[in-house]
Amino acid sequence: MLSKRLLITGGAGFIGVNAARHFLKQGWMVTIFDNFSRKGTDITAQMLQGDHPEVRVMRGDVCRDLDLLAQMVGVHDAVLHLAAQVAVTTSIADPRNDIEQNVLGTFNVLEAIRLSVNKPALIYTSTNKVYGALESYPVCERLMRYEFENDEYRR
Repeated sequence: MLSKRLLITGGAGFIGVNAARHFLKQGWMVTIFDNFSRKGTDITAQMLQGDHPEVRVMRGDVCRDLDLLAQMVGVHDAVLHLAAQVAVTTSIADPRNDIEQNVLGTFNVLEAIRLSVNKPALIYTSTNKVYGALESYPVCERLMRYEFENDEYRR
């Protein structure tokens, strides 16, 4: 059986490293693609490589390294897109960079997939920041997921 190949953009962040660990344990070949702009991401990537020497780590930016991004997308079966500028304070201080990383970066990943021969699947995530505080919407843990306690909030 051939191994599945996963590219994780923003893969040196908290979610990326934990997703990489999960998929590596499932037998996937994992490549992390990260610009290492956030403090500590170099350390988390090194720790991941220490535990999983088979993981491939590529330094690249979804906004600036389009040829490398296209090359990486072209040899993977799936892309877990996590690359983003996530700090609210940074988005206020430098909104242009926020838009470039989050909007243009996502567009570049989508475009690399669209133009690739192999058309890898895309797994996209977002952040709880888009929802704000949800104190008025009680949530409960079910067997396989979290759900709103009240049926009227479900779609």
